[in-house]
Amino acid sequence: MDLFIRLDINLFAALILLILLFNGKVSTGMSTKTNLIFSRLTALVLILTLSEIISFAVDLRPGDMMPTLNYLSNLMLFLLAPFAISLWAEYVEHYLLRDVPDLKARRLIRAVPILVIFVLVLINPVSGYLFKILPGNVYERGPLFVHQILLNTVIVAQAYVTLYRNRRSLDTAKLISLAAFPLLPMVGVLIQLTFYGTTMIWSNMTLALLLIFLNVQKSLLLVDSLTGIDNRRSVDNLIDSMSERRRDVLYGGMMLDLDNLKEINDVYGHATGDLAIKRAAEIIKGSLRKGDFVARYAGDEFFVVIEVAESQALTRAVERIQKAFYDYNRDSAEAWEINVSIGYDTFRYESAESVDQAMRRIDDLMYQEKKRRKMERRLAADMELT
Repeated sequence: MDLFIRLDINLFAALILLILLFNGKVSTGMSTKTNLIFSRLTALVLILTLSEIISFAVDLRPGDMMPTLNYLSNLMLFLLAPFAISLWAEYVEHYLLRDVPDLKARRLIRAVPILVIFVLVLINPVSGYLFKILPGNVYERGPLFVHQILLNTVIVAQAYVTLYRNRRSLDTAKLISLAAFPLLPMVGVLIQLTFYGTTMIWSNMTLALLLIFLNVQKSLLLVDSLTGIDNRRSVDNLIDSMSERRRDVLYGGMMLDLDNLKEINDVYGHATGDLAIKRAAEIIKGSLRKGDFVARYAGDEFFVVIEVAESQALTRAVERIQKAFYDYNRDSAEAWEINVSIGYDTFRYESAESVDQAMRRIDDLMYQEKKRRKMERRLAADMELT
């Protein structure tokens, strides 16, 4: 009965991991680095969970093959555990930092404990430092069992430093979810050290992955992978939130479009064009309040919604954004400039359709502004020629 309960917990964890793996591929796609790391991490934890299922299923069982299966499954656990923790650390880095400036140095730091554990795994058949399979197919911990846990803790500590330094960029649920990935298995380790024969590590890690999926990974559906701001999907959530608020709230909406992205792409390449879009997102976001809504609506279009007391407040916000672009172009060392056309107006929520109508009106105003600015540039160029 005890064996059945232990296997039942791990089989349930394996089922959850399969669902996460399938759901991740279907809903979030495999296009971004963060999603790729999460899928690989989920697959690796699934392999570890299956290995533990085998180890507990064959432990103490008679038969010629049982000790071999017991040994190999436990060897797999020791070998792959540091890689799982390292993948979690890389997930934290890519989620928080996006462009990780010192990725090679970070990986090198993690490689040291991984290499030591790998060596311990290689020599374990002779040394028994990590574990042994005694006569009777009995699993026994080795003298360096705790030491490999400490080596894995080095990887955890590196990721926690990244989490601590960037804690203000995360809400509480995301911070707890990311931090829980090694903590919950550590609780499982303590339980296993105290109550020999229990199995809590990988089921706890599955629970931690589920927390990350629900509170972190799912949010990536609403985040633009290039800029890190909201994407077009999040507009529907915004409209839903408006429906739950007072109908007398005055909103200011803006539609912004880069004037010269095609020229940047043609002259400097699409990588530079992507950089220009990222810089534009940073400028817009930095010109507004923390709670204001900013989304990348299309390729080089951005949609902004702010709450305002009166229409002049919206005008002032537009002027702040225009000045921020002017300051960036003045101070930037880049050979190219970012210019933007803005259409804006105020509106109130009456229905989802009324918001859609307001967005179309603001979009029309933006295109009118874009045509006007284009005409001004053409006239200026003609005057220079004459």
